[in-house]
Amino acid sequence: MSKICGSCTYLDLDYGGNCYGKYYCNKKYDRHLATDTACSSYTKAYSRDSSTINNAIDFSNSKTSSSCYITTLLCNLLNLSDSNHYINTLRNFRNKYLKNSEYNNLLVEYDVVGPIICKHLENDKQNRLVAAKIFYNYISPIVSLIDDKMYKDAIIRYIMMVEKLKAFYGIDRCVTNLEIEECDINLAGHGRYIKKYKY
Repeated sequence: MSKICGSCTYLDLDYGGNCYGKYYCNKKYDRHLATDTACSSYTKAYSRDSSTINNAIDFSNSKTSSSCYITTLLCNLLNLSDSNHYINTLRNFRNKYLKNSEYNNLLVEYDVVGPIICKHLENDKQNRLVAAKIFYNYISPIVSLIDDKMYKDAIIRYIMMVEKLKAFYGIDRCVTNLEIEECDINLAGHGRYIKKYKY
């Protein structure tokens, strides 16, 4: 797993982060995002499971200027809470189903292309209208398919959504095989590309 604050034993994830998405560091006596690159005091938290780290990353991303375009779309533009049914369903789907080598490319794409989509959404003067259309045409149906355990159909609809957004904003960026190979898949799918830590 990569060296980020969220996987360091000194970052206290037990009591939750503050309103800025930061957690208390028991080594540096200050606060850090779970997504921050770890400092020289980094000590791997071996007893911390990946779902705890993923939840902390999601929380930090939700409180910062997010590069996670689904969070931006649902929470920032459509004013849904960060713990709404749609986001929770998509996060659980990512963590329990997509973190399988068959779907690594989708997770890495979300981290590489997602921030570009997010930036376009934030700068679009019609972004609330775009968000509403994406929600009704894609996100809501995807979540319904997941709820009905129609996972393959949900993935097909998700791919259609990404292609629609890329075409709409003229994005021709694709992930490379090297990016997939070097990505820390345990931390993928949050809208921030994190490489594997090489010892």
